[in-house]
Amino acid sequence: MKKLFLLAIFTVFGLSITNAQSDSGDFTIAPQIGLNLSNYTSSENLSNKIRTAFNIGVVGEYYFSDRWSLRTGLFYDSKGSEIASNVIEKLNYLTIPIHANWHFGSNRNWFLNFGPTAGILLSAKGDYPDGEVDIKDAIESTLDLGLGLGIGYKFEISEGTELFIHYQGYNGFIDLVDANISLFNATSAFNVGVIFQP
Repeated sequence: MKKLFLLAIFTVFGLSITNAQSDSGDFTIAPQIGLNLSNYTSSENLSNKIRTAFNIGVVGEYYFSDRWSLRTGLFYDSKGSEIASNVIEKLNYLTIPIHANWHFGSNRNWFLNFGPTAGILLSAKGDYPDGEVDIKDAIESTLDLGLGLGIGYKFEISEGTELFIHYQGYNGFIDLVDANISLFNATSAFNVGVIFQP
């Protein structure tokens, strides 16, 4: 089902690219910072609480038309969960999204991005009352793959420069642990950044 969904997304994106009319070839770069609200999803009922952390990175965007672009970038992305009172698992990733981005509204100020995201585990720490412990060996895979979906709005500051606000959701597909239950990364992020056209 997940493969079918991805195929449908890329098919729609591919068909839209063939209808490109203007702004083709434009490229923008956008540093951003954001607040991450992360947790685990599971096949079991969890009593975990949300971990509040941050993300920081840069987005590069190539425009096929005034409506469609390809959005990618490089981010330091904090994930994990508060698994009990005063016990927090801190998983930190280097993530790379490869998303289609649809620009809409009368001035194309709104945008909706969607697509796959890959993450490489940089560190995994357990924050316990008696200190911090490295838990990287307990994570089954250092690679995290999933789907991202986001929506945002751009404000023009000057010609060639825009401020943006952005919400980004993420759900992982790769099980984090080799145990009786399945755990997957899930994140909601609220971001701000500045778009520059070189």
